[in-house]
Order: sequence, then C-alpha cells, then structure tokens
Amino acid sequence: MNDSNYSKIKKDYLLLLIFFFAALVIDRVWFFLDESIPAYDQSAHLTTALHHYRVFQDIHIFSRDWWLSLWQLTPSYRAPFVYICTVPFLLLFGMGYDEASLVNLLYSAIIITSVYHLGNYLFNNRKISITASIFCLLFPILGIMRTDYLLDYGLAAVVTLTFTALTIWKDSNKGFLSWLLTFILGLGIGLIMLAKPTGFIFILIPSLLSLISLTKEGKYLKLVQSGFSLTIAWIVCGFWYSLNWLTIITSALNANRVGKSEGDPPPTTIAGWLVYPQMLPETIGLPILFMSIGILLIYLIKNKFDINLIQSKWNKSGLNWLIIFLLSSYIICSLGTNKDSRFILPCFPIISLILSYFFNLIDTKLFDKIRLITIGLSIIFLLNSLFPLPLIKASRIQHLPNDEGKRYPLSQLINKINKTNPYLRSTLGVIPVSTPQVNQFTLDYFGTLTDFRVYSRKLTTKLSQVEQDLEYFSWYVTKDNEPDEPGERGETKRKLKLLVESSSDLKLQEEWELPHGDKLRLYHRINPAVVIEKLDNANSSVTLKQVITNNQFVFGDHNPVTYQVTGTWDDLQNGLLLLKWQNEQSSFFHDHAIALGNLYCGLKCHPQGTFQVTENLAAFIPKTLPPGKYQLSALYLDRRNSQVTPLEISDIAVNLTAEGKLEKSPALDLVSKMSQLALELQKGKLDNIFDQISNFNQYDPTQDYLKQIEFAANYYLQNEPNNLNWRYRLVLSQLLQRQVPNLIDNLTELTKYDAQNPYVWLYLAFVYLYDFQPRQAELKLAIAEQLKADIPELKTLKTVTNIMKFLPLIHF
Repeated sequence: MNDSNYSKIKKDYLLLLIFFFAALVIDRVWFFLDESIPAYDQSAHLTTALHHYRVFQDIHIFSRDWWLSLWQLTPSYRAPFVYICTVPFLLLFGMGYDEASLVNLLYSAIIITSVYHLGNYLFNNRKISITASIFCLLFPILGIMRTDYLLDYGLAAVVTLTFTALTIWKDSNKGFLSWLLTFILGLGIGLIMLAKPTGFIFILIPSLLSLISLTKEGKYLKLVQSGFSLTIAWIVCGFWYSLNWLTIITSALNANRVGKSEGDPPPTTIAGWLVYPQMLPETIGLPILFMSIGILLIYLIKNKFDINLIQSKWNKSGLNWLIIFLLSSYIICSLGTNKDSRFILPCFPIISLILSYFFNLIDTKLFDKIRLITIGLSIIFLLNSLFPLPLIKASRIQHLPNDEGKRYPLSQLINKINKTNPYLRSTLGVIPVSTPQVNQFTLDYFGTLTDFRVYSRKLTTKLSQVEQDLEYFSWYVTKDNEPDEPGERGETKRKLKLLVESSSDLKLQEEWELPHGDKLRLYHRINPAVVIEKLDNANSSVTLKQVITNNQFVFGDHNPVTYQVTGTWDDLQNGLLLLKWQNEQSSFFHDHAIALGNLYCGLKCHPQGTFQVTENLAAFIPKTLPPGKYQLSALYLDRRNSQVTPLEISDIAVNLTAEGKLEKSPALDLVSKMSQLALELQKGKLDNIFDQISNFNQYDPTQDYLKQIEFAANYYLQNEPNNLNWRYRLVLSQLLQRQVPNLIDNLTELTKYDAQNPYVWLYLAFVYLYDFQPRQAELKLAIAEQLKADIPELKTLKTVTNIMKFLPLIHF
C-alpha cells in the first residue's frame, strides 16, 4: 500500500469515526431517557448473559469441566456468541440493561469497517464505501437494533465480516494474505454458527458458488485452504454443537412451530414472498431508498437505457456478487414460517452497499448537494424511529424510550423475597402471563440482577399438573385482569390463580398496584421446605441436631419428617446428608443436600458464625420393604473434597407399617423423586420421565438435585458397584447434565450387572450416537435387538446409525 492510499484510508477512518461517535451519542441518549422493562426475549437474553458473566468470574481455561459449564448455559438454538461478547462490558461497567447493550458498539464498529473494506474491494470507490458505512448507521432497523439487546445484531456483524473475508479471499493469490484471510474466514464461519445456528444460510450460496468456481479453475490450493478454514470453524463452534446438537434441533423445530402460530403468511402464498420487500421503506428509510432508486432511474434515462453501457458498468462492479448474497438470503428466509425484519438483519449491510452504488452513480455538484440533503433527512428519519419527535408522523417501526420501569414494582417484589429469605436462593412461581412487563422472563431477569438470588419460573399449562406445581414453590405471584385464553391453557391459568389466592398453605406477603389499577400479589408458603436461622453461639462442626417424625412411617406414601442441622455457613452450603433408615433385613435412604442445595446469599457472600437449617420434607417408603423398626444413621458428605464424616445423632427410630393415619405431607424432595424415576428408566418407560424432568428443572432452576444424586451415587457405588438403583439414578443424573464420557463409562459398567436388560444396551447406543460414534452404537443395538427385537425406538436408532456412518463428522 503506497503512502497516498494509506493517507486516504486514514481520512476515511476519521470520517467513519465521526459518524460512529454521532451514532453512539444518539444511542446513549436513548438509553439515558429509557427506563423501560425488558420484554420477553430481551429479558431471557439478558439473564443468559448474566449467567455467562457468572461463569467468567472464575475462569479455568484449561479445565474441561469449566468449558462444559460454559457450553451448557445455552443448550438451545440461542447460541452463546453474543452472551460471551457481552461479558467484558458487564465486568467493566456493571450488570444492567444499559451496560449489556454496550456490546452493540462493538458490532457497529465491525459492520461499518467490514462494509467499508468490502465496498473498496468490489467498487474501488471510496465514496461508495464511506456512503454505505454511513447508511449502516442511518438505517432505522439497524438503529433500533443498536438500542436493543437481541442476538440478531451480533449475527449481522459476524456475517458481514465473514462475507467480506470470503469476497477478498476467493480472489486473493498472495501467500501470507491468502492464508490470513483463510484464518479469518474460518473464524468468521465458526462465530456465525456460535451466534445463531441458522446464520449459515446467509453465506451458504456464496460459499458454494465460490467452491464451484475454484474447482472449475483448478485452484487446488484454495480448496486446501477451504478445508483448513472449515477446520478452524469447527474448532471454534464444534464443542458447543457436539454437546448441544440434539437440543438445538428440537428447540429450533419448536420455534418453527411457534412461528406458524403467529399468523405470518406461509411461503406457499404470494403474500409470504412479499413480506420482506414490503418492509424495506421503513426499515431502510424513505429518503435513502427513494433517492437511491431515483438516481438510478435518472442515470438510466440520461443514458437512454443503453444496455451495452449499463452491462459494461455493471460487470465492472461487484454488484452481481452482492445481489447473489441478497437474493439467496431473501429466498431462504422467505421459505421460513416465521417472518420478522430482524431475521433478515444481515442483509441490510449488503443492501447499504447496493443502494450506495446507485446513490453515487451520478457525480456532479448538484447531486452532491442532493446527497447531503438526503443524509440529513435520513438522520431525522432515524431519530423519528427512536424518539417521539413533534410534527412528524410516527413510523410503524419505532423503538421509543419510556419510563414504565418506574411504574412497575418488580424490583420491590424481588427485594421483598430477598429480605424475607436473606440466606436462601428462592424460586418464584409465575402463572403463565402474556404481558410484556410482568412475565417469568422479566421477573427472572430482575431476580438475577440481585446477585443471582431469585429465579422465576412459569407454572404449568396442563390441568393435570396444577396440584404438583402448587407444592413445589415457596413463592407465587399473581396479577389481576390477565388476558383470557381459550382451551386448557386458559382454564389452567384461571385455576392456578384461584388456588394460589385461596390456599391455606400460602399467605399474602405483599401486594402492589400497577399502572392500570391491577393488583400484583406476592404469596409465600407458611411452612416452607427450608428455614434458616443465624445462631448466636460460636462456630461448630456440622451436627444433625434434631429429627422430628410421628414415630411411624406408612408404606407407599409421603411421610412428613423434619431435620434440623447446625454448622458453619461453608460447611452447610457444601454439604450433603446421607441418611439411612435400616433394620437387620433392609433399609431405605433419604439423601439430599443440606437445605436442598439452596443456601445462598450472593457470589461472594460467606457469613461467619453458626447457622441452623430446618428442613420440612417428606420421605417415600417403598411397598417392598418389610414392616418393623428402622434406625437412622447419618453421614456428612463434603462436596468440596468428597470426604465423608459420620454424624453423631441420638437414638432415632420409626416403625414401618402398612396402615396408619398421615398428616398432610410436604412435597417429596427431587432426589427422592428421581429414585422413583430410576425404576422407570430400568424398565424403558421414558415418556413420564422426561415429562417430570421438565417440571423438576422448573422447581430447581440450578439443577443442583442432579449434582446431589451424582455425589451420593458415586459414594455408594464405591462399595456396592452392582447396586442397580444407584446405577440408574446416576445414569439419569449424568444424562441430564450431558456428561457424555462419564455416562458411557457408567452405562458400560451397568451392562455387566444388568446384561439381560435390552434397554441398557439401547441407552448406551443412544449415547454413542449422541457422541458421534455410530459404529460403537451399531454393536450395542445388535445386542439390544437380540434381547428384545420389538422395542419401538430400535428401528429409529438403527436408521440414525446408518446415516451417521456416512457423515464425515469431526469427533472431539
């Protein structure tokens, strides 16, 4: 690069920097004025970003477990790239909505820089490049996305960067530059896949056409570089996909079904193909769109539609390449059932280049003045989409600041819970609602902002699960005048609200009046499952201070039992109670984490002194046990080092009987519930298991119950490796935590002790398929088929195995 070109680029960068800072000022003024409550999607994204922030508080970059915990945070099609990018801004500036949105500045810089270099390369015209970059800051749709927090703006940035790299790479022949672009291209493709799994559709056709062209031209080095680039892409995103590929597919299919229900015209109609073109005037802005098309028409008229001239000028530019990107993206996006302007957001930087080319077709002083006027009008058009400007007709695409956050007492509600339970992690049950201001996602976000102390989860939409949901939460919130819904969902909502507000087990903790006069009510369980008190005495070791029962347990039912445990904060927070009721013939267990794993007061909160935890639980007694007197023994398992310490307890015994009158019992803890599901797993009964697991994950949003099972099972299996009940519990725990290597080892062990059970071999085959090992899966399926050939899932897994055997997947 000569000095002249370098000087020109410096001037261009300075100009772009001025416009970038002008856009930055507009965006930050918007956030300064805005005190809105994040809606559904925004709240969900912000909450996930905060959980990534939490993981990065304690980085162990060489630890496989740390990476596993990171990738597990985003098991659905909502990929982690944007959340990870947000973490540095949260660390530097704070954990709020405004602070998280600062990541959009990074994406804006990537977009305008990429567009500038792409324009320079394709058109060799700095004026077109600069104009296109400025358009990217002026398009209302991009301005709206800069003042929001969604995945789409980050996707648009990495797609634009990757397309720029692809465009320059396919024509580059110089050694170092070509390999550098190869690396950038691979990195970009990987980041696209980490931004949104469907993001590849935007560069799919241009990439395939490039490969076809390189093959025809015999540029075999480029093909080698293509393979290298794809390898880099897989290194970037492969671990996340290897862990989450099945849930990504299922969640994406579910999102597609939701799209069908939103009323967008289907792709089988003309209206379905006109949705995106009809959006252009307001997403791009009338001044830019009208003037760009206008100048194009004037140019054509001026040259009397001379086809040869037009074709010559067209072919010398890179317009064909841009149109290939745009048309292929438009066609693929239009084939989808769910249509929204943000779903085609990566197209707009490319549209900016096409319009900029038209915008600058006529180079005269008069048209320079027209262009300046257009830029000025576009700024007004942008401001009108972000602020309520007087005397200007409101745009249909607007994102205005508001002060609704002051009028909704969500922070007060969360603070009330934390004040009532200063030492406990709380889960709030929310009746399914459809208001943008009060819903489970928004309440979850506000709870997460309080140092991850309150989680919010939606109650059931099934009538059959209402009674269960009313047992497992300690906190519930209701709201007046909820929109009525037809069918089972609406009936379930009405029943839940009625039962919560009339339950004798709950008390009204506080209520607030909402802007429209509705009441927001917070209910708390009168006798919660866990109560914690700070004691005055000095630090002491963990002690099982008291066990309260009615001296008899009844078979096949939930029996109330209260445990009181004392100890220091760290010991209690990291401890499991391994409780065994036994006589000479048999025994049953009631293992669980102290306080059910919910002792928590903040990331860096470690109170001094002694605490007492009272657990109001229920024990389930299998009908297979013989009656008689059962004695309690107790062990303390420390999660920090897996050390087990016997606990001294007084002589505590109960009589097991087939008959007896039971008091009303609390809900069964989730570890005990999982022991029942393990029996169903052994018999291959999966439908109820996964239905129940989705509920369990609502009741324990941290899924700590799975870790509790893992610790307890690993302890018992040291001495009883053939204990099938613990083996199957551990299988469930590892499966739901997606601990694939450990799960394969455990299932392999299980085949030694339950070898005649075809479902064990079937489960092992499934896990091998999940881990992209189809040949191993094929061997296990053959054994399962010999044992029981009529298992319905067998045929499906064999089909998947045969398909996978021919897929060149890279296995980690």
